[in-house]
Amino acid sequence: AAGGAYGDLRGVIEKVPYIASLGVDMVWFNPFFASPQNDNGYDISDYRDIDPLFGDLETFDALVARAHELGMRIVMDLVVNHTSVEHPWFVESATGPDSARRDWYYWRDPRPGAVPGTPGAEPSNWESFFGGSAWEYDPASGQYYLHLFHKKQPDLNWDNPDVRAAVYRMMNWWLDRGVDGFRMDVINLISKDLSFPEDPAVLAGGLDNSLAVAANGPRVHEFLREMNREVLSKYPVMTVGETPCVSVEDA
Repeated sequence: AAGGAYGDLRGVIEKVPYIASLGVDMVWFNPFFASPQNDNGYDISDYRDIDPLFGDLETFDALVARAHELGMRIVMDLVVNHTSVEHPWFVESATGPDSARRDWYYWRDPRPGAVPGTPGAEPSNWESFFGGSAWEYDPASGQYYLHLFHKKQPDLNWDNPDVRAAVYRMMNWWLDRGVDGFRMDVINLISKDLSFPEDPAVLAGGLDNSLAVAANGPRVHEFLREMNREVLSKYPVMTVGETPCVSVEDA
C-alpha cells in the first residue's frame, strides 16, 4: 500500500522462494479479506474477496500456485465467530426484526423494566474483549446485538443452520481454490448459552471481558463435528483452533 504501511500478496510472491529456502513448508496468513479494518481485518465484510490493500483473487491464486510449486502450503485465517457490520448479512439483519436474516446474529430485547439504551439495560452483563458492554444498542429496532469483540464485529448466530451452511459453502469455496487449511479464529466461541447467563467474574469486578463465560457453549463440539463432516473430511487439510479459555477436557 501507499507509504509502505502494509505488505501485499504480490510482495509475498516475491519472497516465497526465500521463505522456502529457510525450510518453511507452510505459511499462515492473517485475514486478507475485504474489511473496513476496525480490527486489523478480523472484521470481514466479504469472505470471498481480497481487500484492495493486499491485492485481488487473481494474485492470490498466483501466490497459491507459486507456493505449491516450491512445496509450501497455504493456511488461511478462518474468522467465523463474527463478521463486520458492513457484511451484507448483517446489513440485511439490521434492517429490522422482520428481516429474513435477523436470526443470523444475536438480537435481544433490553432487560425488563430498564430504559433501552441506558447503562444496565443490556440483555446481560457480558463485557466485550475491547472493553465495555458486549451488547450494542440499535435505536431503530429497540434491540441489542451481541459483539464479544469490537462493536463493529457482531457475533454470528451459529444455532441458525442457515448460518452454518453459508460458512461451510465459503470454506469449500476456498479449499477448492487450493487453500491447504485453516487457522480457526476463536473457534470455541461459536456456540453460546442462549440464556446469556450473568458473568460472575464481571459481577465480582475481577474481569474485563466475558470470554470465559461465553466460550465452549453447549453445541460447540456438535458444530465442529458437522464442520468436519461437511467440509474438512473432504480435503487433505491442516487445521488449528484458537480456543481461549479451553480446558484440557474440552480440547
